[in-house]
Amino acid sequence: MQYQCLKRVAFFLSTTLMITVGSIVTAQTTRAITIAVNATNREDVGNSLDIDVNSLLEQAQSQAEQGELESAISTYTQVIQADDNNADAYLYRGVAHHDLGAYQRAIDDFSIALQIRPNHAETLYNRGEAYSHTPLINEAIADLTQAIELEPDTVQPYMDRSVLFASIGQFPKALDDLNKVLEIVPDSANAYYNRGKGYIELGNSDLALTDFNRAIQFSPDLAEAYGNRGILLYQLGSTSAAAGQTHTKLSLTKE
Repeated sequence: MQYQCLKRVAFFLSTTLMITVGSIVTAQTTRAITIAVNATNREDVGNSLDIDVNSLLEQAQSQAEQGELESAISTYTQVIQADDNNADAYLYRGVAHHDLGAYQRAIDDFSIALQIRPNHAETLYNRGEAYSHTPLINEAIADLTQAIELEPDTVQPYMDRSVLFASIGQFPKALDDLNKVLEIVPDSANAYYNRGKGYIELGNSDLALTDFNRAIQFSPDLAEAYGNRGILLYQLGSTSAAAGQTHTKLSLTKE
């Protein structure tokens, strides 16, 4: 299953614990994930709901997709006032709060949604992602783990959990998650790039170089991969090749 994004943003998540240029790539960083509204197919929406509530949900989703997040929050709140057991309204309002940087409000909404609809993978993923912006890293990992247990073939929770493991120095666990991502999506440049950085932390330059090569193969515009490959080549004594990689990174960054 592939979660859908309410809005797409940069792929890179900074971390002070990962050495070399650039940042760790994650499929989901500065935003949470939601699913498209489809009132006729949602299991949690019964036939007894007034059609106005469904219309409000669609209106709020449209507002959010257009970047009108404050308006979307207001509309989702109207849905909640009409039906305080509507898990989707809390989920989507939480996503809007998240995208505004109001992570605690997002966590609160996701938590209510989970009280109404426990063991919902998308909501757990969203709350875990929101927790990752707070000091509560263990809570973030716990939610992402539960999302993985519920939907083990979905990529995003593995990607995000690998970043969290790396941020606390648990690189073998981060590599395990990235290996799983590559089982599901064998051409994931982001996973190869992150795994290459993990191998650097574990002192395995050869495997790191192989992964940076694969990242560039699958995503020739991935500037950070060139930068990190250049540093690695320099450390291995290939100064001319390293200079070429740095030039390529700078060219891509300017674009």
